[in-house]
Amino acid sequence: MASFESLYNKIEYNVKAALLRLSELSNENEQLRRQNEELEEKQHALQQQLIDTEEKMKLLVITKTVLDKKDKIETKQQINDWVREIDYCIKLLSNK
Repeated sequence: MASFESLYNKIEYNVKAALLRLSELSNENEQLRRQNEELEEKQHALQQQLIDTEEKMKLLVITKTVLDKKDKIETKQQINDWVREIDYCIKLLSNK
């Protein structure tokens, strides 16, 4: 009988140890799942931030291009005005 009780106690101990280990692993698994969800949310937020930043960069490039064209047009206009003024002065000088 003693060997049966001893065997029973060993089995009971092993089952309790296995259940305890199962509980620990379940807790760890749940913690890792939550951590994974948090990391996925952060990744999604960072991807959205990257997309937003890329859109802002595109807008800045377009704006700079438009402004550069505007500056070129204004500069050409100013040069043309100066040339007309110089021509007018030359005309006035040649009439004297």
